[in-house]
Amino acid sequence: MASKANRTGKIAIIGCGILGHNMAIVFTSGGYQVALYDKDPSQIQTGLVAIQTKLQQYEADGCLRGDLSASDQFQLIQSYETLAECVQDAIYVQECVTEDLALKKSVFEEADRHVTQDVVMASSTANIFPTVLAENLQHKSRVIVAHPLNPPYFVPLIELVPSKWTDVSAMERARSLFQNLGQAPIVLKKEIRGFVICRIQHAVTAECFKLLRDDVIEAGDLDQVMPQGLGMRYAFIGQLETNYLNANGIKDFCERYSKDIYTLQESFGPPIALEGELIDKVQEQMEKAIPLDKLEDRRKWRDDRLSALARLKKQLE
Repeated sequence: MASKANRTGKIAIIGCGILGHNMAIVFTSGGYQVALYDKDPSQIQTGLVAIQTKLQQYEADGCLRGDLSASDQFQLIQSYETLAECVQDAIYVQECVTEDLALKKSVFEEADRHVTQDVVMASSTANIFPTVLAENLQHKSRVIVAHPLNPPYFVPLIELVPSKWTDVSAMERARSLFQNLGQAPIVLKKEIRGFVICRIQHAVTAECFKLLRDDVIEAGDLDQVMPQGLGMRYAFIGQLETNYLNANGIKDFCERYSKDIYTLQESFGPPIALEGELIDKVQEQMEKAIPLDKLEDRRKWRDDRLSALARLKKQLE
């Protein structure tokens, strides 16, 4: 596929699954030339079709980002037959392959042989330490994790995690890149299991399954807690600001509620294994609300509302 001359640099994306093509349209919105590679050529073709369809749909819906048309943005994308060609002269590499350590390491090791000295190489992993990915690389100081949430076009948060070798300049470049694209990068100071997003998300997931296991509530009612309650606030302010506003500052909040919070934590119990009859029970309750053959419709419903929320938040800034 022919591509227009890029306006701001070349971004290489390795892996053309759902996350890969979703990240591609984030980068094209900023006018970047996007280079795609996948070891499975059919994935590239599927990804290109999905990208073109989404860009056209977003343009029709009035939510296309950037100052280029959908057609112009699509022309910024070029696919490559080899990983070496894909990453050559790239200023930034985003690895989006499946969550398999051996596969990710092999991708980074091959890319490492063909990138420039000042490139930033980022993994989309949700739980593999960048130090593990970078340990055998020549450019280990340029490796980070850049873990987004899906769909990143409408959910802008992306967590940036350094390895023990990462240069400050690599983190600064990645943060600046995503800020200029309209994403919302957060920077971790060091590696921790699950990083930040998954530590918070999985803590909520675990407690939800415990409540269902203990027959405290049905799944349908439980899934109202976020969209009709806590999530209304979280769409605009974080947990710390919520606490801050619910009292006269953090000190006052802790003076009022710290004992209750501590006592409640004592009742959380040990980690829960997500297996067996509990999973069958939750699956059954969820399928009643959303049959498996309606998942794609529901995903579209979700993305439409995330798009509308993103536009509303932009208007309220």
